[in-house]
Order: sequence, then C-alpha cells, then structure tokens
Amino acid sequence: MWRALAVLLASLFRDASGPSLAFTGVLGLAVVYALWQLRGGAGRKRDEQPLDPSQPSTSAAAAAAHGGAAAAAAHGASAATPAAAVARRLAGVRRVTLSVPGVLLEEKGAEELDESASVRQDAAELVRQIAGRADCYLMCHVSDDIGEALVRGALEHAGIVGGSPGQVPPHRLLFCGTLLGKVSIVRQLEPELHIDGHPQTVSDLQRFVKQLVLVGPPQLAQQAAAVPSGSGAGLAGPNVQHAPSLAAAMGLLS
Repeated sequence: MWRALAVLLASLFRDASGPSLAFTGVLGLAVVYALWQLRGGAGRKRDEQPLDPSQPSTSAAAAAAHGGAAAAAAHGASAATPAAAVARRLAGVRRVTLSVPGVLLEEKGAEELDESASVRQDAAELVRQIAGRADCYLMCHVSDDIGEALVRGALEHAGIVGGSPGQVPPHRLLFCGTLLGKVSIVRQLEPELHIDGHPQTVSDLQRFVKQLVLVGPPQLAQQAAAVPSGSGAGLAGPNVQHAPSLAAAMGLLS
C-alpha cells in the first residue's frame, strides 16, 4: 500500500505546477498522516485489553491492602489495652481479692508501710479496670494505725479507692494486723481469684481459692517453690500463677 501511495504522489507532483503544486503537496501530506493514524490506531487497539469488572484495579487493590493492614493494627492495639487484657483474664471471675503490698504498692511489708506508701502507677490503672469488672477487695497487712492511714491516703489520692465508677469502694479496703488474719479474710470472701505478693499467704490459700497469683521477681518464685503447702504440691500447683508484675498477671506483659 505504501509503494502505491508513493507512485501516486510522484505522478501528482510531476504534473502539478505553480499554485497547484502547493495544494498537491498539502493534500499529499494529509493523506500520509491519515493513513499513518489509521495504522497506528489499529495497532493500539490490538494492544489494548478489555477491562474485567470482576478484577479490582491496581489502585483499588492497594487501597484494600492498606485498609486491611490498618484494621489489623487497630485490632492488635485494642487487644493490648488494659481494659481488653483485664476482660480476658477475668472471664468467669466475679470476685477478686488483692493484697496491695508488693503488688499495688512499692512497699512489700508492714514495717515499710510505717514509713511510706507509694502506688505503682502501672498497676493502678489495672486495679481500676478490675474494680469495674468484678467485686474487688483490697487488703493490707499493717503493724499499726499509722500504716493504715498512709495506705488509705495513698490509694485515695491515686483515685483507686473512692465512690465513683471504676473505683474500689472505701468499705472494700480491708486491713489486718497479721498474715493469718489476711488469710482468714480471703477465705470468708471466697473469691475466684486472689493476687498476693507474699508466698506464705499464697501457700495457705492454695486449698481454698480456685486461682492464685503470686506477684514478684523470679527469685521470689524460686523461694516460693520451697514453701510447704497444705496441698502437698508446693507453690507449683496448677492453680498458682507466678508473675513479675500485675501487668504480667493480666496478660499485658510476658
């Protein structure tokens, strides 16, 4: 086709002269351009593929993937919140008792509480979450009224004890003068879960409470393994959990 077109244009140019030559040249260029467009258009049509409406476009697929990743990240973040962790840990638990020395307070014994009472802020939020989901009783072994006043003031100042939702009511903050007195209180309350920082108390309660958590460093857990238990299994029994902190006991930390 291109060879025939060349012969035709040559004959036109040979026979034309003057103004007709210019017109013939323009006409020839127009014909060549039109034929070139026709051939190029046909090539482009052969290269184009029809869109399949059942297949998402690249941009749509990328947006969907980004949205899925964002949703997964949001779910992971929500699952790691104190509220979600406490909800999982307390499934089926209606009543919780918690001994505050060494768990909610930095101080671990009655003698230390005669001098100060310092609230662990990471544990404070978890206790508020526990109080919002179960009947929560706090208890503390103190040696005198000074220790009791210091502990009560610290817990009220931290917003843990009070009359608002999510706080432990003041009448559920209990004090005792001996460790055996604490054991007696827990047995009377009959909780499904008791949390403590003293291995002897956990040992004494092992036969009476369904779930026990001993909070303390790894060395405490090793010492607790040697503590005799009325069940004969020591503190390695199936109902005793060892955790370095209240956050770990609730499943927030490993």
